[in-house]
Amino acid sequence: MKSSLYPPQRDVASSGAADRTSASAAESRWNDFARIDPYTYIMTHLPQGDREAFWQSGETTISQELLPVVRKNAVRLGTALEIGCGVGRLVFPLANHFERVFGLDISSEMVRQATTLAVQKDITNARFFSLADYERRPDDLGLTASSVDFVYSLIVFQHIADFQSIKNYFELIGLLLSCEGVAYLQFDTRPQGFTYRVKNFLPDFMLPRFLRRGIRRIRRSVEELESSFADCGLNIVESLAPSTEYNRFVLRKSGG
Repeated sequence: MKSSLYPPQRDVASSGAADRTSASAAESRWNDFARIDPYTYIMTHLPQGDREAFWQSGETTISQELLPVVRKNAVRLGTALEIGCGVGRLVFPLANHFERVFGLDISSEMVRQATTLAVQKDITNARFFSLADYERRPDDLGLTASSVDFVYSLIVFQHIADFQSIKNYFELIGLLLSCEGVAYLQFDTRPQGFTYRVKNFLPDFMLPRFLRRGIRRIRRSVEELESSFADCGLNIVESLAPSTEYNRFVLRKSGG
């Protein structure tokens, strides 16, 4: 199993340091968000401080969106992995349906809070770890090649500005996903119009809080995603709501 998200075929000397700098900045930013108010920064459209609505939104997403995908694609209810788990909004309700669920997040503070909540909720089959944790000791986490039945990520990749970082996650998915497993990934694939480009050009102090760097939505082209999926050994089974802010891709490993 790879001990790093950074693919061995890349020139680590020229690009690895830049990737780690970008990841470090993103970790610091999301650690700050977690300390300020993780519930609002994760679900920006909910009323600030409404934790009941936050947790209920997770239950609804699991029952109305994720479980139907799992059933439709006959996914084994063994191991699930969420990329960008935050404080466990989706991990906790999904843990009622899978043998074990892993939550991965770039923010060590999100992971700390999620781990504490798991103890408070007496959920014993959920485990949380940061990207740095995985980099340091992947084998200790119990994740091995082809060991994950269901990988999912919602409202996460849309906040990552560096596309190479996203592609690193695709490589991780290709490594961990079982031959019969399924990945379910969401992106904003709306066209990058004039207003969008202007907004991204403006400095943060001129923008509302949730349109600033680190939290704003980054739009991706379908062509770019399709090419990267293929590069990482992932085949598209289905594309839901294409060219929208909530475009989801159902993926399987090539040859699965």
